[in-house]
Amino acid sequence: MIRVRAYFLKEVREIRRQPLLLISLVAGPLLVLALFGAGFVNSNPVLRTALILPDDLPADIRAQIAGLAGLNFRLVNRAYTLAEARAALASGDLDVVQIVPEDVFGKLQRGENPTILIYSNAINPLVEGWIQYLAYAQINEINKALLTEQTRRAQQQARAVGVRIAVGASRLTELERTVSRAEQDAIRQELRTLRALIVQFRDVIPPENLFAGRSDDVENLRMRANDAIRALDEVDALLVSGDLERGLEELRDSRELLLLLDQQIAIFVSIAPETIVSPVQQRYQNIRTESIGQASGAYPAVVYYAPGVLALLVQHTAVSLGALALVRERMMGAFELFRVSPANMVQLLIGKYLGYTVFIAIASAALAAAMRLLGVPLQGDWLLFALLLLLLTIASLGAGFLISTVAGSDSQAIQFAMISLLLSIFFSGFFISRDSFAAWIAPITALIPMSHGVAGFQDLMLRGITPDPEVWIDLGIIAIITFGLVTFLTQRQFRRA
Repeated sequence: MIRVRAYFLKEVREIRRQPLLLISLVAGPLLVLALFGAGFVNSNPVLRTALILPDDLPADIRAQIAGLAGLNFRLVNRAYTLAEARAALASGDLDVVQIVPEDVFGKLQRGENPTILIYSNAINPLVEGWIQYLAYAQINEINKALLTEQTRRAQQQARAVGVRIAVGASRLTELERTVSRAEQDAIRQELRTLRALIVQFRDVIPPENLFAGRSDDVENLRMRANDAIRALDEVDALLVSGDLERGLEELRDSRELLLLLDQQIAIFVSIAPETIVSPVQQRYQNIRTESIGQASGAYPAVVYYAPGVLALLVQHTAVSLGALALVRERMMGAFELFRVSPANMVQLLIGKYLGYTVFIAIASAALAAAMRLLGVPLQGDWLLFALLLLLLTIASLGAGFLISTVAGSDSQAIQFAMISLLLSIFFSGFFISRDSFAAWIAPITALIPMSHGVAGFQDLMLRGITPDPEVWIDLGIIAIITFGLVTFLTQRQFRRA
């Protein structure tokens, strides 16, 4: 213990003699975090978009489509032709061009699928993914808006048809009695007008395959309309022949069919258009807010990334210190002095571990306190947080010392430390979820201490739960294996000194 204490005090005094190192390693990360928090606005890309609408589209629908497109994209205030928009897209003045086809309602009525063409010139795969996602969400909303408007128009016409059906049914009742030829001609003209209205109404009913719900009601309405049209054709034929007495049964059946159509119309107009078009609605609630009594949902981006920033700074500081520790002493010839001393390599490494751990603990405490001032919570247990921080520090120091055993110079050690930093940023789950990578990448991410630190800190700080046992086990395995490898390799170098 005396020998370990000697190496421990040696490392602490060396760090104390470098005040600029202390300031840079503590104040530097804090400044980066503060700048990130102050400068971060939005992670979603701003996509400059030109919307080209057909001339035959009604003004209210044009405004509705433009409003829906403007929810996800930033529409430019300029009317482009297709050629001008493609040229602006190629030159980088636009990010997205959307072209709405002509005769949208006509195509919907005929059961066709109008296609909104969306062009981009993106080179960033993440931006292209955003464009496709936002376009998908926008098209869904436009589909709902167009179908809702078409259904609303069909319901308005259905109300007018319902009024005429009542009159037509009464005229059929009159035909069951003896009426003059002039009266028959007048009734026939009224029934023909009613038939034309029903045909027109049937043609504006959207195809049932376009609806998300109540398609059975729409199909029944269409069937009743066709039945009423055939019945009115039969009545017209009877009126032309003038033999009404032999067609009384047909007249009664026709009146019943008209009344059934009137009932189906009453059902159709009583349903809200939004229910027909999209019967399933959503209501989102973040249950995290129930436990902490807040009205907001997820954390702000700055708060969400803070645990990852802490894990990154702890690991990089530990790896950098560890990577330079043994290289510096080996190049200075200190190994020859250590070899003739009564201390062994295990005592040397434990002393260095303790010295660097104390320094990193002080720096981490300062960072954690600063994060609290920035509004980053710690929902979990402080003791578990300190234990996880200690385990992450030891595992990261082990990785740094391992770099120090294989590096031949300070520059190589710094280069290897930077490579470990890049690996940590890309594969630890800091910015990109670990689930986004292929399965064969999993062993690489498991070797990075920060990947377990990010998951553990997020659970403790943001969720208020105990980290998964896998976090503790993996960090412990990394710490033990790296300590064993560093001891073995350093002893070999020690014997050769």
